Amino acid sequence: MKGKKYLILIAGLIFFHLLATPLFACKGRVLVVAVGDSIDQVIMGKMLSILINERTGTTVEIAQSGDIEASHEAVLQGKANIYINYVGMAGAGTEGPNALDEPQKAYILVSRSYMEKYGMVWLKPFGFQGPLPQAAPSGKIDGTLAVPVTTKDVIKKFPILDRLINKLAGQVDNKTLEELREKSANQDVEITVREFLTSHKLI
Repeated sequence: MKGKKYLILIAGLIFFHLLATPLFACKGRVLVVAVGDSIDQVIMGKMLSILINERTGTTVEIAQSGDIEASHEAVLQGKANIYINYVGMAGAGTEGPNALDEPQKAYILVSRSYMEKYGMVWLKPFGFQGPLPQAAPSGKIDGTLAVPVTTKDVIKKFPILDRLINKLAGQVDNKTLEELREKSANQDVEITVREFLTSHKLI
């Protein structure tokens, strides 16, 4: 009987370990989020950083790249792991749905294109719209969907990362982002972002 109880105990511990492993699969590693100079990029970069660190224990560094193109190159070269892009800017000059008129269709097209060309994974849009591509019609005032972007290799190394980041999907619309901007003008961005994540029960 003792031997049987011992085996049951061991089996239980192994099962518990298998359940617990995904949550801490990122712990002990370092992720780098590349951001541009705009306040929107700074806010969302900080939001990704805090969310990932608080939920997984992963150390997250923020690299100021200057602009989206530089952030894209940093991820391609393995100097960074995540950045924030915009559907209209990424799809500028390509044939297909207009990002301003058909944002969801354009998002699908761009995400497929980036996977094929670069092995990059476009996660779910945050909800707000970013800067317009330069070729956008002058009458348009809305921007295009802002999206966190990473790579297949990063997802393999950090197996819960995509599911975790996708918890932000649709959480930050234009109005919410404007509120975050206003708060960040009067207090540290980290405080603003932590308050937001806490109020939405994300950390």
